[in-house]
Amino acid sequence: MVDKIIGSRDMSYGINPSAWGAIFPVPSQIVDKHIRLAGAAQLKALLWVLRHANEPLDIEEMAKAIGQKPADAVDALQYWVETGILIADSQKGEEPKTAESTKQTNQKEEKPSIIEKGKEPSRRPSPPELPVIKPSHSQILARAKESPDIAYLFNEAQVKLGRTIGYDGQCTLLMMHDQYGLPIEVILMILSYAASVGKISFSYIGKMGQNWFEKEIDTIEKAEEEINHLDSITRLWQEIARGTGISTPRPTAKQSEYIVDWVNRLKFDVEMIILAYEQMANNCHRLSFPYMDKVLKNWYSKGIKTPEDAEKEDRSRKKQQGKNQSSGKSASYDLDEFNNRSVHEPIVYEKRNKK
Repeated sequence: MVDKIIGSRDMSYGINPSAWGAIFPVPSQIVDKHIRLAGAAQLKALLWVLRHANEPLDIEEMAKAIGQKPADAVDALQYWVETGILIADSQKGEEPKTAESTKQTNQKEEKPSIIEKGKEPSRRPSPPELPVIKPSHSQILARAKESPDIAYLFNEAQVKLGRTIGYDGQCTLLMMHDQYGLPIEVILMILSYAASVGKISFSYIGKMGQNWFEKEIDTIEKAEEEINHLDSITRLWQEIARGTGISTPRPTAKQSEYIVDWVNRLKFDVEMIILAYEQMANNCHRLSFPYMDKVLKNWYSKGIKTPEDAEKEDRSRKKQQGKNQSSGKSASYDLDEFNNRSVHEPIVYEKRNKK
């Protein structure tokens, strides 16, 4: 027989007796205080933790069970840490937090981690001066409630990234706006770019936000210019990849720095960069941008600008090396030192087709 537990004029619901098997306790305040505020991922994460309360917490297993990425699962649990339902390892041995004690603690903070509504920073602080204390979940909720722009930012971030954002994501976005001073529309451009290149972690997004803060990229016009610059690097990388066989879709930050220097300062085109890659591949067992950099800077110092110039210089160098070996002298310069220091990814080398 099914026990009726809720009903209406049209229908009633009850627990199927066959569903009563192993059970575990759930604190009443989960429903009384948090059923409206907590998101689906947060509730799933807590239920999983309560079900496995007597077992060591396995984030990977929990994330798989609730259909989230590990980082998002940790974000979901952070909500319950902030509200005092869960205690993190770093908090064990401390006095349990209550809503009143949390409120008192927040009132005593001299340096709040978010800027009060309506107040703008008097100057741009350098990154080391930024507060290191993250806003609590209650502060984030209050900020989103008082500012439609912040609520809109959180919602749009989920749409652009194609996933829910947890505590860490909200902290990052709030920091980018309130501490870095980036306008909502500029932050949305960062999110769009991150999604377009498949880098949707908030670690990447936060670093990009800090980079734009340091460069004072705080308008739509400046943001468009920076994104065009990033896109140009990506296009250059794709040309280099096609000519060399490099399989990675995008350069690392350091590789991007090398490419910008080679093209903007040294004024080398893609063909010369590919030629430097070929010299590197002939001497290294692993991909080494420092070796390529050494080759290109050597060419630059000697005024070598074309493949013909490089070929002519190579013949002259080999001829000189032959003379040095005959006379017992060492070569005038040596790039072999890079061979043992090339500790990057393995080379995927394909000889480019001659035109």
